[in-house]
Amino acid sequence: MLFDIISKIRFGLSLIRLWFSMLGTRFMKKKMDRDTYYQEILRKAKVHTSDLVRISKMNLIVEGLENIPDEPVVFMGNHQSYIDIYVAVTTLSRRLILIGKKEILKIPIIGKLGREMNVLFLDRENPREGLKTILEAIRLIKEERFDVLIYPEGTRSKSREMGEFHKGSFKIPQKSRAPIVPMVVNDAYKVFEDTYRVTPGVDVHLKFLPPIYMDQLSEEDVKNIDQVLKDMIQKELDSFNA
Repeated sequence: MLFDIISKIRFGLSLIRLWFSMLGTRFMKKKMDRDTYYQEILRKAKVHTSDLVRISKMNLIVEGLENIPDEPVVFMGNHQSYIDIYVAVTTLSRRLILIGKKEILKIPIIGKLGREMNVLFLDRENPREGLKTILEAIRLIKEERFDVLIYPEGTRSKSREMGEFHKGSFKIPQKSRAPIVPMVVNDAYKVFEDTYRVTPGVDVHLKFLPPIYMDQLSEEDVKNIDQVLKDMIQKELDSFNA
């Protein structure tokens, strides 16, 4: 109980530091080009996400970074917890664009950080707006050579079970021709969402699998790429938890 309370206070203080740090950067925005400003905001985000890893005392185990090719990619993985995004941002040193639910905008400071990081907010209840988000992600890959990170489940499972992978998410690699880098996160939900108390010492695995190139798949696998990816991730989850 005491660890939970102290951890939440420390996390709140980290958010407040992030807020003031972003304010300072915004004052300098006019003196920076767009990419420099993005990199500076991303650097500040990584300080905050690293804080969470340290504060929670999770044991973050990262594998497979060598599987990420030196070209724009679409990171796609299972989604157990809010922690997933934190460990991904902490781990990756890439020009990264996140796609998240529009509800994130309602979260104090985090919503503002998302805007400053150019997070693309997806409205799944509005197909027209959702399509605009997907098209913008494709443009960012092809024209500005950003990586895109999206969780095809669309919401946290808060468990080891995976929900349905939404086919619309796969339009991004299909249309951009960027390879998919599968991400597997295991037991991230145990850090907080399992009990809504911060649990120290949780082993959280983040594993990057070899890239999937759409033009190397059979016509059948391209058609069912959502299930192909889900099966790959499930195999790794089964291996972690055997």
